[in-house]
Amino acid sequence: MSLQSNAAVVTGAASGLGLAIARALVEQGARVALVDIDEAGLETAARSIDGETMTIAADTTDAEAIARAMDAAAARFGGLDVVVANAGITAAGTVAGIDPAAWERVVEVNLLGTWRTVRAALPHLMRSRGRLVLIASGFAAAPGPHASAYAASKAAIESLGRTLRIEVAHHGVDVGIGYFAFLDTPLVDRIEADPAAARSRAAMPAALRRTYPVAGAAAAVVRGIERRADTIVYPRLLRGQLLARGLLGRWSESGWRKAMPEVERLEREARGG
Repeated sequence: MSLQSNAAVVTGAASGLGLAIARALVEQGARVALVDIDEAGLETAARSIDGETMTIAADTTDAEAIARAMDAAAARFGGLDVVVANAGITAAGTVAGIDPAAWERVVEVNLLGTWRTVRAALPHLMRSRGRLVLIASGFAAAPGPHASAYAASKAAIESLGRTLRIEVAHHGVDVGIGYFAFLDTPLVDRIEADPAAARSRAAMPAALRRTYPVAGAAAAVVRGIERRADTIVYPRLLRGQLLARGLLGRWSESGWRKAMPEVERLEREARGG
């Protein structure tokens, strides 16, 4: 699948992985609509890309707003060929310790925002027999402590994508699911700023707790789109994690179990308890 002159939408495109994906798509000749709730960030992001872009400020959790965004991008570009549902957030905390509103907000943005993006994108992609990419995470395969909302939402996104792939194949729409380790993004920076979250991450196997270049993940997404791949993985070691998720989950859990008393103590200290 050549991306030359293709019309694409990337959500969560004001920074981080979304911006890197948008930039990589433009470098391959695509025209890209950058969608994000951060209007000022979008303008800065668009100025950093050398190619044809447009910016649309929209909250992916607002079904009407994201539908208008898809329609506006399709009107500008004459249709849509690729949609990347990337917008997401995280909130650190154990199930017992996290603010319930923060937990539910992660699920709302990550899962319901993706679901609403998918619903708005499908009519356009069915017309073009296009390509949809849902951004999950390595945590969908091997979840860890202090990130239950993020892990649960990303596992749900994986299931949504796998189900959707079956449902829309006869319409000529391909669905890819992206799995990534820690990337050098603002989202990961916020994780590192939380002592309990940082301690939890430190208990992971060394290869999985590394921070990887976001440009590598964006390049993997573009290759996946070009090849119409079902699975997009970066770094490559995560492919084994997906194939052997049950065994690897037990391996990852051993370090986490030992770290949990300290993780809970750090969390209590952060709450002032």
